Amino acid sequence: MKINNFTKDNTLIYKGIGILLIVLHNFFHWMPPFTGENEWDFSSERLANFYNGLFQYPLEFVNLLFSYFGHYGVQLFIFISGVGLALSMQQKSRGWGVFMIERLKKLYPLMFVGFIFLFFITIIGQSKILGWVQCREFIYKLLFLHTFNITKGSALSLTGPWWFFGLIFQLYVLFPFLYKAIKKYNTHAFIIITIISIVWIYISQYLYSPEAGIYLLQNAPGQLPVFALGILFALNPGKRIHFMWGVLSLVFFALGNFFKPFFPLTFISVTVLLFWCISKMEYFILNKSKILKTVLFYYGSISMMLFVIHGPLRVQFITISGDTFWGRLLGAVFFLIAVTALSILGKMLYKWLIEKTKFS
Repeated sequence: MKINNFTKDNTLIYKGIGILLIVLHNFFHWMPPFTGENEWDFSSERLANFYNGLFQYPLEFVNLLFSYFGHYGVQLFIFISGVGLALSMQQKSRGWGVFMIERLKKLYPLMFVGFIFLFFITIIGQSKILGWVQCREFIYKLLFLHTFNITKGSALSLTGPWWFFGLIFQLYVLFPFLYKAIKKYNTHAFIIITIISIVWIYISQYLYSPEAGIYLLQNAPGQLPVFALGILFALNPGKRIHFMWGVLSLVFFALGNFFKPFFPLTFISVTVLLFWCISKMEYFILNKSKILKTVLFYYGSISMMLFVIHGPLRVQFITISGDTFWGRLLGAVFFLIAVTALSILGKMLYKWLIEKTKFS
């Protein structure tokens, strides 16, 4: 396995695959047959639900696969964020303050676009306007406090996918320090960061009850290995990785779905597996399949806009999908078409906000 040079083209492939996994996961996992989510904590029942669903409803394999595995698109985004930030820092070094201002100038307009869409979707779809409670929750998100669940359910309030904003802000805060450490000490720094994170996750999973409301995997300490891996790979183009790391990742990922002690290792291991698979497909996508290349490039280019607006639209399309296999499948297709179309409008609004908020 070789770390290819990361370019604009192949990062769009990662983003395109990642956003399609996330959007379809967030649609299907609200529809029967339900598997339950293994995104933040472990339950053997979820894997049993997945296998039972495949045997009892074989036609629902698309639904079940996206329901159970689709959330790992988040790890692709965390990984490629680490890659992109490291490449950007290599080209233009800047201090922590300047870096954070740059990030917030992009993040806040995106969040406001999402809130505008949520406001109008609520009016059109539910015939009501957002109240004080919803506005308060949005303020918590603007302050990036929601993943600490300062009010019950705050992490997933308004629209579930927005929990990611708290995580990515925390990773931005840590990035300049992680970048310097990995640039100086390379793999050794990555290993230390990973060990600290995994130990922290184990403490969270076994000594602290997730039912109390705060999931470590919703916050930076739980996702540091994936983010640090992106930084490490960006700083080591052309380096070969022994195939045994791929084998071990597959083993740990499989064990993590069956046994709780291995569960914290699934996130870094699935990232290695997804990187290996995508790197193997890169040549085919870029040179042999014009349709696949066009689709992934386009979805990669609108990935963050799709992410921020797709959540509130799910209910309407789930309602009209019905209880049949074909209904759910067509519902997912129409849902994807609708959020894609709205993303075009959202991207225009985002660009306008970016222009209006530039410092002269």
